[in-house]
Amino acid sequence: MLHVNYSSEKTNNNLKRPNNMKRENLQLMADHLKTNVKQDNFDMGRYRGDDDFSNPVCGSVGCTVGTCTVLDAKNVMNNFTDYDGIIEFWAWSEDFTGIYRGEDEWSWCFHSKWRNTDNTPMGAALRIEWLLNHGLPENWKNQMRGKEELCYM
Repeated sequence: MLHVNYSSEKTNNNLKRPNNMKRENLQLMADHLKTNVKQDNFDMGRYRGDDDFSNPVCGSVGCTVGTCTVLDAKNVMNNFTDYDGIIEFWAWSEDFTGIYRGEDEWSWCFHSKWRNTDNTPMGAALRIEWLLNHGLPENWKNQMRGKEELCYM
C-alpha cells in the first residue's frame, strides 16, 4: 500500500525549508525511479516529452518530477492543475517533497542541468538517497556541472 505524507510545515515567509523535507515521500520517489523508470523513459531536461501535462501518469520521456506524479495522482489532479487541467509540476514537487524549488536541495535532486552530467533514473534516485542519508554535499554545484566526481557513485 502506498503511503504518502501530506504534512506540510512552512516558515513565516511561506517558503518550505529543507529541514521540513518529507523524507518518506522522497524515498518513495527514489524507489520508484529505481524500480519503475527505464532509461529510455527518462530525461532530466524536461517534465514530459509528449507535452501531455494533464495526466499524472507519465506516458513518455520525463524527469524525476514528471515521472513521479503517479505516486500522488489523486492529489495532483485535485490540487495541482491549473484552469486548463495542466499539472503544475514545480508546485506539486514542493508540496510532495517539502523542498522549495529555489532551495539548493531541490536543485540537487531535480535540476534540469543534471541532464548533462548524470541523466539516469538510478543517478536521480541515488541523489535523493544521498540527500536523505548525508545531507547536501558542499560541492553539489560542481558535481552537477561535471567539474567534480559524483559522491554517490
